[in-house]
Amino acid sequence: MLIGSQSTSTIVDVFRIGLTEMIRATGLPEEAVFNTDGCEIYVKGKNLGNRIDTMRVMFDLRDNITPEVLEAAAANAKLGLRVKCEEGKCSLWVPPFEWRQLPLLAPLDGLIEKHSKRSMRSQTWSLKAVSYISNSFNINVLIEAMRARNASDMHLRAGNRPFIRVDNDLQPLSDMPIITSEDMYQFVLQLGGQQEINALETERETSFQYHAAGIGYLRCSGYVKNEALAVALRLIPEEPPPFEEINIPDVVKSVCHKHRGLFLVCGVTGSGKSTTLAAMIDYINQQRRSHIITIEDPVEYVYTDKKSIISQRQVGRDTHSFANALRGSLREDPDVILVGEMRDMETIRAGLSAAETGHLVFSTLHTTTSVDTINRMISYFPQNERDLIRQEIAYTLQGVVCQRLLRKIGGGRVPAVEILLGGRPIVRDAILDGDLDKLYGIIEVDSDMRSFDQYAVELYQKKIVTREEAISACSNEEGFQRIISGIKSSEGRRLLK
Repeated sequence: MLIGSQSTSTIVDVFRIGLTEMIRATGLPEEAVFNTDGCEIYVKGKNLGNRIDTMRVMFDLRDNITPEVLEAAAANAKLGLRVKCEEGKCSLWVPPFEWRQLPLLAPLDGLIEKHSKRSMRSQTWSLKAVSYISNSFNINVLIEAMRARNASDMHLRAGNRPFIRVDNDLQPLSDMPIITSEDMYQFVLQLGGQQEINALETERETSFQYHAAGIGYLRCSGYVKNEALAVALRLIPEEPPPFEEINIPDVVKSVCHKHRGLFLVCGVTGSGKSTTLAAMIDYINQQRRSHIITIEDPVEYVYTDKKSIISQRQVGRDTHSFANALRGSLREDPDVILVGEMRDMETIRAGLSAAETGHLVFSTLHTTTSVDTINRMISYFPQNERDLIRQEIAYTLQGVVCQRLLRKIGGGRVPAVEILLGGRPIVRDAILDGDLDKLYGIIEVDSDMRSFDQYAVELYQKKIVTREEAISACSNEEGFQRIISGIKSSEGRRLLK
């Protein structure tokens, strides 16, 4: 880490600002060294954020400065300094002090400026932690704390306490100490081993899975910030949830009985897409005798073979890419294929091809509405291919479910969903004609489909969510009021005639 000092910055300023920045970025060190041309500051302490047990300042002496002159200057500073001079260098040891006493060290700067070979003003300083305080963190204890508080995610970052996400709000584990860079190294080692340490050092980010036996699986996303490791953890239950627990309409379950086509679950990060897909895959696993292939990055829910057999493949570990695995899966006798994410043109093309050739394909996109989903898929392709892609989507689409998680009254979260079902002439024709805005009206009047506005009204009327929370899921407040009053889309009624 580097910091720059100003023409008015003193040695005390450099120490105060530099150590504060180091603690913020990488955690509380036990030993630290500050270096610039001709000067070094070494500090050590059991709690450097509060008290300095050892501080040594070593600098190059001006010519003709004798040890006697320097010792006299140190005595005049009245700080209890110890002095040692040899080979043109001077070392000053400062007695232990607390942070609140820093202003009393002002004479130290004057002494160094007067006797050092070069000024310490307007210099660039290199800051390095030699070692950190050992917190004896155990990642499995933190995971237990995460589950005990019903947290969905945990953030581990050097320089701060662990943070957890409960009902979509981040909150610190205030009873935990501040995490250091060395703690983070141990966390990654405990979660992913040396292989993931190496991946972070070379790629600067990585995703992998960790099994906390008896608690669940963790999707671990490692990255580097301020040259220190950081990890975001998503807790996933050991068993996929049943449909009854995730509060998704039964019409979505009916898609699981289809034998071909494309079904997409969409929404922003953390909206429950993976949970919905896991419930659907496990339902097929219980009801049908099929071969299910999942392609994920990384594997999240882990399935046990029931009536079906399930082959789970992880990008990076078992295959090079979604597109490669999807193309290869067609030769592996699949009935159902789950693709973790449609993230590029090749994956979408392969997914549509698999759906066209008689397979049931599930996937996700980071889109917010069903119409946005179809537009996004088409937009990945060059202009001269879009008519063909629109045709493929029109004839293969089984449905789109978009999700938004809302806070429940009394705690917890519940999904608000928008449901568009394919396989119907009116939906197919709207996609073929490129008139996707018609889909909004179709969704509103079809008894099996739902708009966000309609579903939010249902949740509000069942007293599952507050009025404010329901409105937050709607396209607009006017739409919420319109549906409460029983008015349906006139455009939708016209289309269905």
